[in-house]
Amino acid sequence: MRQSLTLGFILLLAFLVRIARLDFQPLWWDEGYSLFFATRDFVTMLERTAIDIHPPLYYAFLQGWIALAGKSDIAVRLMSVAIGVAAIPLLYALARELFDDDLVANGAALILALSPLHVYYSQEVRMYGMVTLFGLASMYLFVRLLHMPTGRPRTGLFAMGYALATAAALYTQYYAAFILALQVLVILVLFVRRSPRVTRRSIPHWFGAWIAIALLYAPWVWFAGEKLYTYVSGKVTHEAYAPLTPLAFAMNHLTAFSVGHLSQLKWLDAASAIFIAFGILGIVDAIRHAHVIETDAETSEILETSTVSTEEIHDQTDEVLETPRVYSAEIAWAWDLYTWIALAYLVVPVLCVFFVNLIFPFHPIRSERLLLIVVPAFCLLIALGVRALWERRAWVGALALALTVIASLASLYDFYTVPRYAQDDYRPLIAQLQTHAQPGDTFLAIYPWQIGYLETYYAPRGAPLNIVETPNDAWIENPAQMQSDLDALLTKNPRVWVPALQTLGRLVEDALDANLRPRTYLVVDEWFGTTRLELFARAEPPMMVGNSIAFEDNVHLIDRGVSTDPVAAGQDMVRVDLVWGNITSTDLRASLRLVDPNGNTWMQDDRDVTQGTHRIGFSVDTGTPPGTYALQLRLYRARDGSVLRPDHLALGAIQVTAPAQSNLAAIPQRVNADFANGARLVGSTLPEKPIRPGDPTSLALFWQAPRAIAQDFNVAIQIEDERGNVYASTQAAPARGIYPATRWQIGELVRDPQSFTLRGDTPDGAYRVTVTIAEGDARRWVEVGKIAVKNRPHYFGAPSPSQKFSARIGEVAQLVGYDISQNERAVRVVLYWQALSSPSTSYTAFAQLLDSSGALRAQRDQIPGAGAYPTTSWVKGEYLVDVYDITLQSDAPPGEYTIIIGMYDTTNNTRLPVFDATQKPVGDHSELSTRIIIR
Repeated sequence: MRQSLTLGFILLLAFLVRIARLDFQPLWWDEGYSLFFATRDFVTMLERTAIDIHPPLYYAFLQGWIALAGKSDIAVRLMSVAIGVAAIPLLYALARELFDDDLVANGAALILALSPLHVYYSQEVRMYGMVTLFGLASMYLFVRLLHMPTGRPRTGLFAMGYALATAAALYTQYYAAFILALQVLVILVLFVRRSPRVTRRSIPHWFGAWIAIALLYAPWVWFAGEKLYTYVSGKVTHEAYAPLTPLAFAMNHLTAFSVGHLSQLKWLDAASAIFIAFGILGIVDAIRHAHVIETDAETSEILETSTVSTEEIHDQTDEVLETPRVYSAEIAWAWDLYTWIALAYLVVPVLCVFFVNLIFPFHPIRSERLLLIVVPAFCLLIALGVRALWERRAWVGALALALTVIASLASLYDFYTVPRYAQDDYRPLIAQLQTHAQPGDTFLAIYPWQIGYLETYYAPRGAPLNIVETPNDAWIENPAQMQSDLDALLTKNPRVWVPALQTLGRLVEDALDANLRPRTYLVVDEWFGTTRLELFARAEPPMMVGNSIAFEDNVHLIDRGVSTDPVAAGQDMVRVDLVWGNITSTDLRASLRLVDPNGNTWMQDDRDVTQGTHRIGFSVDTGTPPGTYALQLRLYRARDGSVLRPDHLALGAIQVTAPAQSNLAAIPQRVNADFANGARLVGSTLPEKPIRPGDPTSLALFWQAPRAIAQDFNVAIQIEDERGNVYASTQAAPARGIYPATRWQIGELVRDPQSFTLRGDTPDGAYRVTVTIAEGDARRWVEVGKIAVKNRPHYFGAPSPSQKFSARIGEVAQLVGYDISQNERAVRVVLYWQALSSPSTSYTAFAQLLDSSGALRAQRDQIPGAGAYPTTSWVKGEYLVDVYDITLQSDAPPGEYTIIIGMYDTTNNTRLPVFDATQKPVGDHSELSTRIIIR
């Protein structure tokens, strides 16, 4: 009973660490391949896996699992969780079978339950956990068969199970062959040594089991063998890895077996020495304390009786070992067999894979996962080391076990908190695709794993895609075929999505870009980590106006054209042709903005500016209210955001209309809340990344009117913690007041942009976002989601500027000192502020250089901290260091210069009053004591 409770606790722990944050890590390429294979029909899956690096059994299991549980990321990972947990009791059973020791069995089970590497691949949608499970089953049945009598029905059932488990492992991962290799090696060594475990009578039975395994596996070898060899040879040649040295190979794998693959806590790699030391101690102690048995008749009978169990051998031999011992090498070898099997379980597959590395070197990042099959053996040897210490002093053994647990949990913390494939996270990319996709859009999948991502992350509620897997090699070798195929796709549907990975050579990606850009409109062009998501749409070009506009720095917009057709929100695009000339900088960006009559920006699309013609498809977001908008162009420098004069150019008026049918699938986060006034809140967009207090934060609400709304209303938004404390609140008419609710059409989708700014003293944590509408004297609020907050550091220790100073800027800031340094044509002014309050307005500070006549010669205006410390983020009493680099004009005359400091509100260009150290008003700026001399 006690053992059952202990094992039950270990299993519960194993389940909890595997289920924790199951959707935190993004799917990565290999998981995308798994989902691609598992969502094809069975025959296609077999054909595609035959030219892949892994056999098909895992994908077949995953097909069945998806049919039952669905294909969301959590659903498909639950299968790996179940497989990973199932390995724990199997290792416990194997340890009991080998050593008949509760401490070893429980220790091995606990170490595997918390093994970081095993936990990783108990969450990942890959076959490594499954082959580990089948490998464990094969080893357990192999050990049982070693002391079972031949010719018995029960033995035949175990042999059948052994053959099936081993064949299943081989059908799951090719490296499972090395488990079979070590088993064959053990039988041959025992036969040569004339061990009573393997006799002339039992050898045919072992060969029979291996022949059965070979027959079960032969169809796959016949079907995929040549294809696999061709694939592996080509991959090794293409990747061009150098073979690892024995030391590097061993250390990479032993570190991974111990503490897994660390992302940030790299110092934990040193903790692998603990695991390795305990494993070595376990081996040495087991060999040194090998049960050497007297060669009397009683002992010989025990060992030669093939029908007795391992437990009976242990029990009877323990009595013998209490008497004086006579050494017998053969009997010692027989009894010590299980220790050598445990060691061979680890060493033989590792050595085999090392030799494969010499012939076919291939070791990408985290490739140690391929040997997850031997991690149970590693855990078993560590458990033997813990037992050795426990037998000397129980507290020492307990401490040793605690060290392994602590190191494992520390590594798991790293796994739970640091994304391993952040640059390849397709969730934001597919969310963008979900927002802008239209039914029938073509998605050009350049890699099969991209299709796998779509299978899990894309919900084709309102916009099913036409997914096309590109024939990469054929298109690269035959551009005419690519042109013909693309023409056919564009004829069928004029919109084509391209997820262009910007690594791995990008031959196909660049070829597609070069083909589609000149003859289609680029509607979406956004970077998501290492992938550039592009949407191309074929359409007729607009009329060009035929005149040139000169911007600052002699940049010319030679010609331009904008379509005048009405645009249905969420469906149509505005076609914009821009012809640029005299572009000498790679730092320019063009910003297209859709602006309402009140000056509010509803959409913004920023693109790189290069020489020549740009064909831009400017999309209008779903739910944009119908009406007339202005399309404006702004040109700016990417490095600092500075705008080139003229600061904006009106390109034309855009008439936005409501679509015939609303596309609710384009709403990122769905909500369903009806209010008494007839308004229905159907969705929102909340920031996914942590937001910083003091920074303006945008969100959008989506409304519908199931029935006519009789009276206009205001929407209140609050950001609250769990106790109901409010850290930000806003109240405004929906749709920025340009589209009153009384004009909403029944069923029409209305986008409602809102913004808020958190107080500067908002603590880190999770906050709920609530939406409230006044309903007569009552108010109803609805929670639309949660946001994460990460505040910047605040410092309250007084600084030590080189120049003490005192000037108060309104009720916002106290200037307590400054530093000044200069060279021939530049001055650096470092200001030291102390916050006097937490203002609700973001003020801009300025530092200006005036010559002896009072003329302005140079200046620097910025939000404090170059935007990092907006005054809305200030906390009363904190100190801030603010740097201003001021470049002098080339024609600035020599002489003495004065520096003045102040702050102003950009909304009305009004400066704050300034007071000196005696609190006497001195105007709208403060003059620093130090003078600058220009020679």
